[in-house]
Amino acid sequence: MLLKELKLRNFGLYRGEQVFDFEPRVDSGKARPIILVGGQNGAGKTTLLEAVRLCLYGRVALGNRVTDTEYHAYLRDRIHKGRDILIPVTYASVALEFEFSHAGKRSTYQVQRAWEPRGATGAAEYLRVLCNGQELAEIESQFWPEFVRSLVPPGISQLFFFDGEKIKRLAEEESEVETLAESIKALLGLDLIERLQADLDLYGSRFLRKTATASVAIRLAEIESQERQLKKDLEELRHEEEGVRLRNREVAQLINGAEQQLAQCGEGLSAMRGELHERKAQLLAEQDHLEKAMRELCDGPLPFALCPNLAKSFVSQLVAEVERERWEKSRGQIKKALATVQSRLTKGKVARALKFNEKTRAALETELTNISQEFLELPAKLEKITRVHDLSDRERDNVQQTLEAALQGVPRRAVDLAKQLNQVAAQLRQAQERLNRAPDSDEMAPMVRQLSTLQEEHASLCLDLKLKAEQREQLDRDLSTVVRERERIMKAEEEAKTITARLALALSARRALDDYLSRLTAAKVEQLQAVALGCFRQLSRKTDLVHGLTIDPKSFSVSLYDAQGQVIPKPSLSAGEKQIYAISLLWALAKVSGRALPMIIDTPLGRLDSVHRQHLLERYFPIASHQVIILSTDTEVDQQYFDQLKPHTSHAIHLSNDSGWTEAAPGYFWGEAVNAGAAA
Repeated sequence: MLLKELKLRNFGLYRGEQVFDFEPRVDSGKARPIILVGGQNGAGKTTLLEAVRLCLYGRVALGNRVTDTEYHAYLRDRIHKGRDILIPVTYASVALEFEFSHAGKRSTYQVQRAWEPRGATGAAEYLRVLCNGQELAEIESQFWPEFVRSLVPPGISQLFFFDGEKIKRLAEEESEVETLAESIKALLGLDLIERLQADLDLYGSRFLRKTATASVAIRLAEIESQERQLKKDLEELRHEEEGVRLRNREVAQLINGAEQQLAQCGEGLSAMRGELHERKAQLLAEQDHLEKAMRELCDGPLPFALCPNLAKSFVSQLVAEVERERWEKSRGQIKKALATVQSRLTKGKVARALKFNEKTRAALETELTNISQEFLELPAKLEKITRVHDLSDRERDNVQQTLEAALQGVPRRAVDLAKQLNQVAAQLRQAQERLNRAPDSDEMAPMVRQLSTLQEEHASLCLDLKLKAEQREQLDRDLSTVVRERERIMKAEEEAKTITARLALALSARRALDDYLSRLTAAKVEQLQAVALGCFRQLSRKTDLVHGLTIDPKSFSVSLYDAQGQVIPKPSLSAGEKQIYAISLLWALAKVSGRALPMIIDTPLGRLDSVHRQHLLERYFPIASHQVIILSTDTEVDQQYFDQLKPHTSHAIHLSNDSGWTEAAPGYFWGEAVNAGAAA
């Protein structure tokens, strides 16, 4: 895919028609992939990225949970509203022209999305799709939105069209797993497989209700209803959790601004607050690390430590079952051996050679019978032992190891972690109290009170997030329980041969999908690990910082390892290293996807030091894609960095906002440098 031109008409900050030429130039046979778009903060750089997404995806660009009412309100809000306009603008549009290879043929597509207000709060939207200058005729117009989304699926576009907020979310450990999981699923198309699995489950449940007994059908209907309700509750809870998370970020930004304002009012207070803030961050990181360790302990052997007598009894039963099983195996071997001895001594060549008379033979057989009874009789200590647990040797060993760990070091480890958590919590309260302590100055007291209020709201939101996360985990467990019961019933019905071959085929397909999904995810995750590690080490200024990177194929959590194989806590990374880490993951995902799509990057250098910026300029931007559109301020890509990018820069576009609205013009912030770059 190659973006050629973007046209905005009365969209957001852009008045009238503004045209952006995004087609890279070729100079003396050498491709120049970078198009640099420069503008100050608030000039409309992010609006360009927003316009591309809106043009391609419409309502889906705002998220899967956005309603038509919310979408139409958004469209009305994006119509340009200039303060000096006498007649209000009542029409806006975005149009994107791009080249794309579809069905083995390279074509030029033009997608135009226009809208105007309708009624009090609504909007009327119009979509037009052209292929090589002609209206798309082979597809009905009502299916144009699906066709455009099929060219570049929204999930895949997240890997190529991203901004600083996307990088920040991926760098934050609290939302990294969810964001990475969404990206990997979009990359592999796993969401389609998951939908197919859900459809097969629904088909199986409904079919069983027709073919199974009345009681089973009633229970399956109840399970289906519970599953729908749990999924609905989960979706609503995730929506609420995202709202709380967004508000929490806003409050965190307000706290940062209030602290900066306080810092300007007193140098001594600024230094003290900086130290306390750093100490608080360290304590929060330590608290998160201890809580994670405690959760892992609770997910592991700790529950068994609460019932030691039952655990010991369980271990004793397993040991006795092993002893009974070994006796039964040896009994069979002894019985076979005695039968062989008896046969050879009383019959065949050995018997004829010994020439036993009838009396001797009878005595010999009697003695062999007595010996057989003696060795084959069940020992008294094993008479009351019955095999209760149908476990393999490996499963039995795992159970014994888990229970032995629960009975030995786990309780002490849990007590130590609880003590450490209490100590850290006390230190956090002390640090917060010192931060909240208002100075004697009447001028600073209102600012401190405002900061204290924001911090209290921040703490309340953090607690709310934890509670909602626990609720979500409980709903996930309840849903898993319901699904397991449904699968158990379906399996029992299948084994009882009460369902038809069609349902059996559906169940077989469901199992095959589970296996395919697991294997495909594991294979791609393994490939992604190696690529992501290479990208990080290529971009990081500390080449010896990370020596290993693993991604859990089930939870999608990422772990970093140092040269000694020890886990590197992500909170210990600097802000710049976290951003490099996030960019490395996005770059690796884009590489593994194998899609030849353009890269649009909004404000990528904000939190990086000079060395990391240098690495991005030299090792990432020139090779990230065949078309790299960088949206930047003059402090991110300054004159020095502009000169560095010049050999790889096709052209530059400057966003001017001097009149309260934005217009696009050729060039960058420095006219002479742009002209030189164009002539280079």
